[in-house]
Amino acid sequence: MNHRFLLIWIIIFTTILAGCWDQRLLKDNSLILAIGYDQMGGKIMATIAHPLASAGGPNQSAPPRETEVLSSSGDTARDAEVHMERKVPEKFDISKVKVLLIGKGLASRGIFPILDSTYRDLRGPLNAKIAITKQNANDALSLNVRESMTISDYYSELLHTSEQGGITKNENVQAIFPIILSEGKDFVVPYLTIVKEEEKAKVIGLAMFDDDKFSGTLGLKESSMFLILSENKKKNLPLNFKISNSEKREDDNFVSIQVLGIKRKIKINTQDGKITANVKVKVKLAIEEYSKDHLFEKKEIDELNKKIGKRLNKLADSTMNKMQKANCDALGIGQRVKAHHLETWKRLDWKKIYPELPVEVDFDSEIIQHGIIN
Repeated sequence: MNHRFLLIWIIIFTTILAGCWDQRLLKDNSLILAIGYDQMGGKIMATIAHPLASAGGPNQSAPPRETEVLSSSGDTARDAEVHMERKVPEKFDISKVKVLLIGKGLASRGIFPILDSTYRDLRGPLNAKIAITKQNANDALSLNVRESMTISDYYSELLHTSEQGGITKNENVQAIFPIILSEGKDFVVPYLTIVKEEEKAKVIGLAMFDDDKFSGTLGLKESSMFLILSENKKKNLPLNFKISNSEKREDDNFVSIQVLGIKRKIKINTQDGKITANVKVKVKLAIEEYSKDHLFEKKEIDELNKKIGKRLNKLADSTMNKMQKANCDALGIGQRVKAHHLETWKRLDWKKIYPELPVEVDFDSEIIQHGIIN
């Protein structure tokens, strides 16, 4: 009996203590943390940034802070990566990529092949943040950032900060790919430019997409308005408006606000075979800066609220006009038509109808905070 129990325990321990058959040792892999793609003539150029080993060797406790940037071209994104492997002494590993940058030129031709290559890889970086660069992604990854950061950390923090500040909306590979394959919705990602003389990158808005093709940009204010129209729940969504031209001091003509709460409803009408969309938005606001003050008076608050409401509606109209001109349905109006008016949807060529679709935006604003003491 004792021999049987011993045999059973041997089998159990043998199973539990079995070695990992698919282990990947760090010393055998070159860990890529940032990657960019550009269109260079008829080729795709891939650029990678990977940390160099510390001077103390693999046993060094401090993480490496120096980054090596390498580029290679190929007929496709995957082909360029294969060529890259010949330049890296260890095995090429993109599973930990934090940021994926795509040059504007390549994005205009379509990013589906780039993401498809990443998505098919079993160890593909599905959580990598995507951004479009006005210049080549190669130039963006070649910046000399401060010594305390790697280039991947720099862009990761830059994109995170811009999202938290209510400037952009970050998307990763996993979130974007299904949108490209679906009908009735498009997407936006952060749009960056390179300030070469300062060795800095700068977020200048959102890049709009028609299917998988870059089709236009939204400025910073328009990007914030898009976040409101898409009912983004992030805090710290600031806006600044000029509400007057009559004040002697120029700064008295401006008001800075922060959006504290958003409620949005999109209604689709299909009467007489014609489709219209109505977007109603209720926002709760805080006044962050208003040099004229006197906001303890209800009359003054109501007057200021009316002026802000007009500016919000005007900005919303210009934002929607830009999105329709770029044929970017990032609000998913088409998906709503498809979901609630399927028979009408089947008769439509949405890509032709959307740019001319009547979209009415109506704001209802309420100032709920106007100073330290309300």
